Amino acid sequence: MGTAIMNTRFLHVLFPVLLAVTLAACDDPAKKSHSVPLTDPIATSAIDFNGTGRLNYKITGPTWETPNVEVTDRLFELVEGQLNARGELVPEILHMAAYASGGQAQLTVFPAWRGEGEPPAGTYHFMGVLMASDGTELPWFDQAGELTPAEGGGYAPVVIDAASLPASTARVWELAMTHVYTVAAETYTHTHYQEVAQTWRAPLPVAPLYQQILRWGGEWIDGFVEDLGEPTENQLAETLLFGMNHLADLGYRYGPFPRPSDIVDRAEVFLDFKQSACGEFRGFYMALVESQGIDANWLWFWFNKPSSTWYSMYETIVIAALGRTPQVWRYQDHIVVEVNGVVYDPTYVVTKPDATAYEDFMFARFCFGEDESCKNSGDWCTLPGGPQGVCIDNPPGHDLEIGPGRFRGEDYR
Repeated sequence: MGTAIMNTRFLHVLFPVLLAVTLAACDDPAKKSHSVPLTDPIATSAIDFNGTGRLNYKITGPTWETPNVEVTDRLFELVEGQLNARGELVPEILHMAAYASGGQAQLTVFPAWRGEGEPPAGTYHFMGVLMASDGTELPWFDQAGELTPAEGGGYAPVVIDAASLPASTARVWELAMTHVYTVAAETYTHTHYQEVAQTWRAPLPVAPLYQQILRWGGEWIDGFVEDLGEPTENQLAETLLFGMNHLADLGYRYGPFPRPSDIVDRAEVFLDFKQSACGEFRGFYMALVESQGIDANWLWFWFNKPSSTWYSMYETIVIAALGRTPQVWRYQDHIVVEVNGVVYDPTYVVTKPDATAYEDFMFARFCFGEDESCKNSGDWCTLPGGPQGVCIDNPPGHDLEIGPGRFRGEDYR
């Protein structure tokens, strides 16, 4: 599942960062109508973001056929440049930066002479403040100096070492960066705004990192959470699970869809299909959790021997899947996520302390059947009375003779 919940909490910022389909901020006609060309003879042409804890990610969507965009060092690029109605810089390319907690960003700023003749002597002053949704402001850097001529013309880049990000914090900051240049006795000052996502811990190496996963994870946790080990991990896993309720408002829902054959990871499939199945839900949610540095695995309840003469399907309690109305759901398999043995089901937004407690709660009955009712979109696991009408109440605990098998894994396929 993936598109963006665009954060509306920074209402004081006129120019939000656009990071979805188009990478050119000035392509929005509404913004063009309120902007004017940048005519300063000197301006920042580009900014590269590096340093410790820097996270590279992909932008995917809005469809499966749309190629992914690999976001690397260059996160700010001014070609012609515009100024919005508040005089803020509107670069043609502006991407969210992403760092792990405690990371120390290093920015490389490229001043560019845009006037006539040779670049004159001058000075620069760059100030950066990170702002949070709760009003917290974190001074990030403040550096001034002489503009240095570069070999071959122009000015040499300026390297800025930012202050370390706080520990044990996940949120989406807004960077307010002020650019001040003084040349030929004239001073030119402008500010630009840019998102900086911070993860609670460094992501697990296997976790697929997508723009929306990093943004939503930071927005839903949004603050400092003391790291007390497993209890905190499960606290954050629950926060992220309940955060998925926000996605229903964006049109995400559970249901049948044309699952592609060339899957690399199910998190990406979830982001590119507004309606998808439990396998994609768990892939997205697993990535959401592991992007915050919390280890997770999938737990698959599976009747792997479908039969018309024995119990081989589940029948759930009456419950609403994400984006759907409450009903009984029937199927041969269902997949959820575990963190430290606690079960988190992103399809139904349910959590239980272990696999048995989850099974006893979710699966009201077991029925004979071969999942025939789930093969067509019009009858998505909704055949009344069980596939063959032969069902039994789910006995307490895990019954190996009647209940489904349990399988676990770590992959995203």
